[in-house]
Amino acid sequence: MLYNSRQQGLIIERCWLIYELVSDKLVPLNEFHIRYPNLVEFALTSGYFKLLVEIGGSGHSIHIYEEYEFAEYKLVLKAYVYILFDKAKNSIIRADSLPHHRLDYKGHRLAHFPNHLHDEMGRICSFSGRIEDFVRRCCTISENAVMG
Repeated sequence: MLYNSRQQGLIIERCWLIYELVSDKLVPLNEFHIRYPNLVEFALTSGYFKLLVEIGGSGHSIHIYEEYEFAEYKLVLKAYVYILFDKAKNSIIRADSLPHHRLDYKGHRLAHFPNHLHDEMGRICSFSGRIEDFVRRCCTISENAVMG
């Protein structure tokens, strides 16, 4: 897929945000920094970003998948899936934008439909759709795993 320079710049900005979040908050293993430029290049040519990286200390891994499109001069997240895995690669929490849930586990409407989160208990919860909020939650879970 060919993108103009403005669109490429927006994809690079998004990739940089993800890089900063993962680097600063989750402390990935060193190979992450070496592989990351290839992931950005792939996002520039394909229109989607895909990352699976082990988080240092806890043994957890995080999976980030985002599909991009453009509306006027803005980058739009067409779809996403964020997953935190434990050491055995079992899903701990997962957030996505698929429109298959409208209500949370208490029967309330999702605040940011179609965005939702499958929590540690497998329950459907409201979720903002912001990767920053997902990473924050992953940090809390990973810190508790290291301490516990």
